[in-house]
Amino acid sequence: MRNQNNITYSHTVSTIYNSDGTVKEFQREKYLPKIKFLENHYGNKFNGITILDVGIGYGAFLSLLEEYVNYENLFGMDPFEESIKIAQNFISAIIKKGQIENENWPFSEKYFDVITCFDVLEHLRKPKIFLGRAKRYLKPNGIVLISTPNKQLPYLLRSVPVVGIPDGNPTHINVRKPNYWKRLAICNNWDIIQSWKGEHLTHIKYVPQILSQIFRFIKLDHRKVPLINAFEQSFCLILQPKKE
Repeated sequence: MRNQNNITYSHTVSTIYNSDGTVKEFQREKYLPKIKFLENHYGNKFNGITILDVGIGYGAFLSLLEEYVNYENLFGMDPFEESIKIAQNFISAIIKKGQIENENWPFSEKYFDVITCFDVLEHLRKPKIFLGRAKRYLKPNGIVLISTPNKQLPYLLRSVPVVGIPDGNPTHINVRKPNYWKRLAICNNWDIIQSWKGEHLTHIKYVPQILSQIFRFIKLDHRKVPLINAFEQSFCLILQPKKE
């Protein structure tokens, strides 16, 4: 069942994990491109890097990372105790309670090589707070990975009857267009290492499913096709603090 103590998270355990505790394919498709980037960036052994996932949900990303990284180097932070308890049934990473807006996070500063924050910033009234806090907890040359809803035309069509898939999460108070997030990063002294629209073709009915089948048949990555990638569920950013 859905955790009623975490109103920001619309998933149930059964939509994240299979009955044997493995992460469902839908979630693997969502997170594996990020893990692949880290694997390419740090090498296939990850070289003992430390990773903090901010806003863990039920821990699917950390669960997948445990296939690549020693759990002692994996950490999570979440403000909801019940979500932490649920995640701890599936992962061994070290998870602590904390909020992004808190002046101090429950970790040592300059400790992490990587900080991830997936599907969280759209819940914050002032998302730039995350960018400020994250700098304090990154090691020199550390990187941040972010994803947030891709607010382009297909997303705006969610409210259209028959074809739209309504956004049923009332805590999505800061859904923005990709250029907003790019400007926010640059204005807060971050370099954009990479950005893309990805995860899944979605937001409206019928068209994304048809497009998915077509691109699967022709063996082309829909994330890399202009206009088509407006249907992608998320906008993703990889950031690094500007060198002073």
